[in-house]
Amino acid sequence: MSATANHRPTLWARLVRGSRWSWISQAHANQLPPDLDRSVMDLESADRLHAKQGRSTARIRLDGPSGSVTGYLKRHRRLPWSQRVAALVFPGGRFSPGAAEWSNLKRAEAIGVPVPAALAAGEMIGPGFHLESYLLVGELTDCLELHVALPRWQSELAPQEFDRLKRWLVGRMAEIAAKLHRARLFHKDLYLCHFFAPAEPVLDGPPALTLIDLHRLQHHRWLAARWRLKDLGQLLYSTQGVSGVNNRDKLRFWMHYRRALGLEHEKGWRKAIEAKAARYGRHNQT
Repeated sequence: MSATANHRPTLWARLVRGSRWSWISQAHANQLPPDLDRSVMDLESADRLHAKQGRSTARIRLDGPSGSVTGYLKRHRRLPWSQRVAALVFPGGRFSPGAAEWSNLKRAEAIGVPVPAALAAGEMIGPGFHLESYLLVGELTDCLELHVALPRWQSELAPQEFDRLKRWLVGRMAEIAAKLHRARLFHKDLYLCHFFAPAEPVLDGPPALTLIDLHRLQHHRWLAARWRLKDLGQLLYSTQGVSGVNNRDKLRFWMHYRRALGLEHEKGWRKAIEAKAARYGRHNQT
């Protein structure tokens, strides 16, 4: 599903003339403009635009030779000196946010974690210490964040239907988290709002879930316990105040997750996760 164009000139050539790295999904190539890599940093869209400090995200529709595609375009124009120098010296290291998140999406996809479809990505290194990057991901159509979907479903469904739906959702969320953590991969923004589900609930089986925003995903071999605690504390904290989520749901998630990873010292872990979630709550009140 990938078509990659790589050219890695010498350090001197990168410094003087610059270099580019780009990737386009073969499955969507005919739905994208042929000159996307050259024009992408100049494209304009005010649809759901969020821009701050040299980075932006916007919803955009693109037309290609045999179709069109709608997605979210992330661009990064002003990056820290540390990333600029690292990308110049180690051009294959994916130090820019767009290239890094593309790599994270591919890594998560490879272990069976459902993520948005990567459509295109690129990185411009040099001349000098210049560094820019972009990432285009497919839109999740007719989907909602779980913290929005759950209260809606609670009001629309019969209590038994809603409880059954939550059981499936909880099991699926635990499976996704366990797949990441088993591979020593940690999301670092594992909030309820980063799980997307179809807006129309599926009542005859587990609904499809998609995990988004993997820009901070990292592998930690030696500090796995620390980052597991952070991910699970974030997730528990994000359920506070969400209508439709109760303690039974939280315990069911922990049961599924713990069994999937074979974690020992269950009570110790639970207390640590609850304490971490409480710290997030206190921090966000200040």
